[in-house]
Amino acid sequence: MALKPEEVFHPRVFLYPSNMLSLGRLLVLPLIVVCLTRPGRRREALVLLGLSMLTDVLDGPIARWRGEVSPLGEMLDPVADKVVINTVAVTLSWTRQIPWWMTGLFLLRDIGIVASGIMLYRRRAHIATSLALGKATTVVMTVALLLWIADGPRSGKPALMVTLFIAALSACQYWHRFSHLMRG
Repeated sequence: MALKPEEVFHPRVFLYPSNMLSLGRLLVLPLIVVCLTRPGRRREALVLLGLSMLTDVLDGPIARWRGEVSPLGEMLDPVADKVVINTVAVTLSWTRQIPWWMTGLFLLRDIGIVASGIMLYRRRAHIATSLALGKATTVVMTVALLLWIADGPRSGKPALMVTLFIAALSACQYWHRFSHLMRG
């Protein structure tokens, strides 16, 4: 059965606590960017990013506990993660901290995941949820960015290298699932 936009985006589901947490991640993002671009505000950026991504740990269990798992939440949560993480990475590249080639690879992966999710939804009215390696990539990328903000490339660069490996594996896993779902 195909989901209609009015079912996915019904105003009531925006008020679910889990969806509000995901939206909150997006609302805090401008503050994180400001802190990253201002001298002496890195500690604030570190705290804001940490708290923001902590909401990612909480939103899923809250939705399941309250029986409020929704198509909107299944889309909003991973998109909010990608927007926050990639915006922080772009900001750190823009301020000449993280090499652009690293940020470019993360952006390419996430654009591919979002584009394939949109194509899958349009063709099959199916919302593809996150895979285990995708969630692992989010966690490892968050830790890597927090390490970079806290300690610069000394700790951040090795963590980002590990993240690139996990992100590549997850990209392969997402591509395999996308191919399978589009055929079947």
